[in-house]
Amino acid sequence: MKPYPTAIAVLTIVLAACSSAPRRSADQPPITSTYKGWTITVTPSQIDDVWRARIRVWPPEVQPEAHPGINVRFSGTSTNRQAVEQAATAVARQYVDAMVSTH
Repeated sequence: MKPYPTAIAVLTIVLAACSSAPRRSADQPPITSTYKGWTITVTPSQIDDVWRARIRVWPPEVQPEAHPGINVRFSGTSTNRQAVEQAATAVARQYVDAMVSTH
């Protein structure tokens, strides 16, 4: 059975559309730091040319290996990875400052 020319054209269009879809890179290794005894991880990721980051923090009495951490909301983006990492770290520190001042 021969494929129909229309079916081949449709398949070609579908494959072209898939290849032009936005590419998502895997998360990069987390950047870990400590601030006022809290552990902070910033995990950058990139979609096309835009960098984002996920933030997690752990209070001093909690080991990161034993707990998934507290997700800190961060919606900043940039075309510059370092700018996103610095902004995310600043937000994490603000969160820690707020938590420390309430205790």
